[in-house]
Amino acid sequence: MYWIDHYRLCAEIRRQSGHLTTALARLHPGTPVLDCPGWTAADLAAHLHAGFTWAAGLLTGGTTDFRPPHAFLGDVADEEVDPDAPWPAYVDTLTHAHAKSPVGIRIAEGGREPLDRAAAALLDALESGGPDRPVWTCLGEQRARFWAAWGALEAGIHRLDAEAVLGAAPALDREVSEQLVGVLLALVVEPASAAFFDPQFTRLRTSGERILVRALDSGGGPGQWLLGLLPEGPALLEPGSARPHVTVEAPGELLLPLLKRRVPPTAPGIRVTGDGDVLLDYLAHVFS
Repeated sequence: MYWIDHYRLCAEIRRQSGHLTTALARLHPGTPVLDCPGWTAADLAAHLHAGFTWAAGLLTGGTTDFRPPHAFLGDVADEEVDPDAPWPAYVDTLTHAHAKSPVGIRIAEGGREPLDRAAAALLDALESGGPDRPVWTCLGEQRARFWAAWGALEAGIHRLDAEAVLGAAPALDREVSEQLVGVLLALVVEPASAAFFDPQFTRLRTSGERILVRALDSGGGPGQWLLGLLPEGPALLEPGSARPHVTVEAPGELLLPLLKRRVPPTAPGIRVTGDGDVLLDYLAHVFS
């Protein structure tokens, strides 16, 4: 599943989080972030700070047991969140609560230091412990390499969210983005990951439709994935083993924001052939 070096993913976290904090510093805290409905720039900053703090805490905690993000935030009381709520609702409530905390207010007022420090703590945990450090994950081996990919994904996608408000076009690393496409699709087919999806994921098609995702100008990864929407649940099939109902092709840096619903299938550089409704239905029921 992983073909990009752990430390290159760490370097991507460093690069993307730097772009992210620069973009956030240019936004008024109350500015709506259109790709994160219901969130402002202050909420987005608080979300990233909470996420980086959570990942760093898990990595340094010396356990492979799950602990929710608010357990690592001293300024969010247990009664402010419902850890038993569906994951998106929990994250949304946590984000708003953290944005109103002293740390969240300081970040919103232009203080980059807390967000930069949280990113630095995550990077230190990832780089000092290496890719095989034991840690809880919802995908594959309980190893730190997952959190390097997760951090690169969070920083990169939310950088796009902030820069889109400023009118900037997507600008991600092609090879790293292709790696993250692979991780995203692996998450879709991993039963343990389902608890972290929107409840609408349970309404995903299960009639055997097949989606071929192809990365143009592949940077060393498999280059393509055949996703089967099977009655027993989504699965990755061997490319070429069956005819796809729809094929989506684009360079990695466009496939990633497409699969995260930051750009539409009609965006320049993306080519869709076959039954486009299958792709649209998939996008409507999976990631945000």
